[in-house]
Amino acid sequence: MPDHTTTSSGAGARPVSRRRLLGYGAAAAGALGVGSLLSACGGSGGGGVPAGPDARADLVLSSWQIPVDIVTYRKFAADYTATHPNVTITVQETPGGDFNQWFTTQLAGGSAPDIIRITWQQIGRYAQNNGVIALDDYLAPDYGADFAPTFWSAAQLDGRVHGIPQHTDTFATFYRTDVFSKIGVTPPAGLDEAWTLEQFVDIAREVKRATGAYALSYGFGGVPTGYRWLPFLYMHGGQLVADDGVTPAIDSPEGVEALAWFQRLYTDGLIPMSNTVKGSNDASTVNSFITGQAGMMIFGDWIMSDVGKGLPQEAWGVTYMPRGRSAASDLGGNLLAVTATCKNPAVAADFIQFVCNEQNMRYFCENDLFLPVRTALSQQPLAYKAQQQQMTLFAEQATTVPASMAKVQTSPKFNAINQVLADELDLCWTGQKTPADTARSIAAGIRNATA
Repeated sequence: MPDHTTTSSGAGARPVSRRRLLGYGAAAAGALGVGSLLSACGGSGGGGVPAGPDARADLVLSSWQIPVDIVTYRKFAADYTATHPNVTITVQETPGGDFNQWFTTQLAGGSAPDIIRITWQQIGRYAQNNGVIALDDYLAPDYGADFAPTFWSAAQLDGRVHGIPQHTDTFATFYRTDVFSKIGVTPPAGLDEAWTLEQFVDIAREVKRATGAYALSYGFGGVPTGYRWLPFLYMHGGQLVADDGVTPAIDSPEGVEALAWFQRLYTDGLIPMSNTVKGSNDASTVNSFITGQAGMMIFGDWIMSDVGKGLPQEAWGVTYMPRGRSAASDLGGNLLAVTATCKNPAVAADFIQFVCNEQNMRYFCENDLFLPVRTALSQQPLAYKAQQQQMTLFAEQATTVPASMAKVQTSPKFNAINQVLADELDLCWTGQKTPADTARSIAAGIRNATA
């Protein structure tokens, strides 16, 4: 693929291509030996040079292929190197494809970037195998005090911080204004007025009649996105894993009820049968919505730019997720972590603290359309460069992410659990398994993954 890498020591950069969250198809040669290799490299990553203005380091930061984000990271690199003239920071794209295969291969070969932008669902695995280092030695004792507790807790393994939370994003309900006008539905005015699950289904049936096709498309996007169903499990009062982080909890009346509720969206023709976990991608999900095949779409704030390319602003809006026994939404977003192969972890840690300080987090969220994870920012309105009303709603919805769900998704074993979810949920959605059988199978898969 073309080389989009740029070294920044004060200069700007050029945009690249669109978000593709999950990695690269390189062969993971020697992967079985990665754990021991990383143990030798990892730990706290001590021994780095001081991070003062005279520090010397050549760092590489790797981020997803989101054009505006690449530009912003290069701005931050230029701002930092202006006061650290002996530091250079290269911002590169994380290749598209299988992230875990690419990153494991880079770590095993000693060629991983120094700083990696990583999802909440990935951080636990690499914290456990020392692919990313603990940062506590480089942080002030009270450094995490201004981060929302759900996110600061999720950045830790065994009480050690392995990444600095940079932002979050979450799901809400997109709707076509022509369809809602046709059926006479007004979106809820506030989070506390969000539709119940029963009301949502009733409205979905009306939407299906209005479109003549489907009511809803859902933001699944391949195997790594099975976890995106979990808000509906927690809305129903269920849990994926018990509070001990090991014992399966989905095989419960609440878990079966949640699976049955979501399965009914498929069997009643409210969601396209092709819109399964493994059968979906961003383009097909959004296309169903913008072409009018579906009058609603449950997806994340980051997808608004794609919607805006296909529909004028007045043709669509965003409202809250439905709620059951409680409200819930998707845990999205990223952290910045220092990898085990970084030769100057003190400088790398100092730079990611710079990127995640209040001023730069505000800029990143307002400019790139993300949600902040610092309490000081989440308690005040941000001036988003676009979609102000919608981003404010997403920020409100993000407060409903269950802490217990976040804890599961950031656990070291979640990668294997997520694979189980993708396999078993699709069998349920397509009617090949009953909700009760699906709950039992997921529980068995969790036991195998955490054994």
